[in-house]
Amino acid sequence: MELSSLEPLPILVFSNLVMVAFLLLLGRKGLKEPYTLRPWRRYLMIFTSLVFCLFSFWGTDWFHYAEMYFNILYVNGFNTSLENVYCLIAEISPNYLVFRAIIWGGALYLLCWLFKRCSIRADLALCIFCGIWLIYFGYGRVVMAYSLMFLGGSIIMKPVRGKILLSLMLGGLLIVLSAFFHKTAFFGIAMVILALFPRLLNKRTFALVMMIYPFVILLVQLLLMQFMDTALESNERNTSTAAGQHYLSEDAPDVGLTYLVYLILEFTPYYLTTWIAYKANVFQPEEEVDDQTSNQEEVPADIRFFARLLVYIVLVSTIFLFDLGANTLTVYTRFMMFGFIPACVVLAWAWQNRFFPRMVRFAYVIGLAGTGYALAYSFYLAYIGVAA
Repeated sequence: MELSSLEPLPILVFSNLVMVAFLLLLGRKGLKEPYTLRPWRRYLMIFTSLVFCLFSFWGTDWFHYAEMYFNILYVNGFNTSLENVYCLIAEISPNYLVFRAIIWGGALYLLCWLFKRCSIRADLALCIFCGIWLIYFGYGRVVMAYSLMFLGGSIIMKPVRGKILLSLMLGGLLIVLSAFFHKTAFFGIAMVILALFPRLLNKRTFALVMMIYPFVILLVQLLLMQFMDTALESNERNTSTAAGQHYLSEDAPDVGLTYLVYLILEFTPYYLTTWIAYKANVFQPEEEVDDQTSNQEEVPADIRFFARLLVYIVLVSTIFLFDLGANTLTVYTRFMMFGFIPACVVLAWAWQNRFFPRMVRFAYVIGLAGTGYALAYSFYLAYIGVAA
């Protein structure tokens, strides 16, 4: 039986709804001053988040990965699209749940470590993460790459115990390791490297970038067309190049009202948080700040790093939202997803410092609505699938 051919049962998707509702109930006090949770609440939230990742039935990838896991173990010569590191994890895992526990448990541990060492209230960040981005965290294996590269960047920007050289080596190692955990990691690594240099983009150059943005879109369109031609001439079909050509050559999806609402609810928090990051004057902190930031304490270096990172990710990803002569919507959504950890950090910092508080709350409410909408719609699809 092919597991990926199974439709998620309504009761399975409903269990995801229940887990998210339970997390919101546990974390409601973490959203209020002093933005801390009792230890039992914190650890129960982390444990429930792990359980959600182990049994993330709301999307089809749970079954897709299960099929590949069994094929890797029992089908000789099976040609998988998974990176080699996941094949190794599959071979040492006694069952599929252990396979998921190693990947998503490891990524969740790294994420909690990142929240704890950043200049934010870790419990507040955890509550925001569970409300808005947990369902996407539990979806694909790429979260391991996210956690590694962003933790590495944070260690470089905020050295461990003041040991700059050691932190530079450790952070660099984590960033390099992230490249082995997903084919799209190159994008996130490039954004991390750019964000490590705060003077690359100030307010003047940012304005210039916005002016030439249409020309950048045209350039990307030309490069994509050249890439498509090169990929078609290539005989390699087991490379990331072939995978990219496959995505771009697909027919553009029929974006109905239901899916359009889903996209709006999913990505609006990214754009709102990006505006907050820009208004925090993250590019040139030594310059005179505006009225909104004048009463705030100086933005810590690691928060400025994540704010720059979010701005870069959103700017570059949005290029692929436009009609470039190929189906780039998948590229847009995949690249935008790199921004949810930086967005979570920036949103938590703005929340606790009451920086643009109405916009911060609005971003959280929209993201929360997106979570509910995605789970409810998945439940609906599972229900009509069984009914049919």
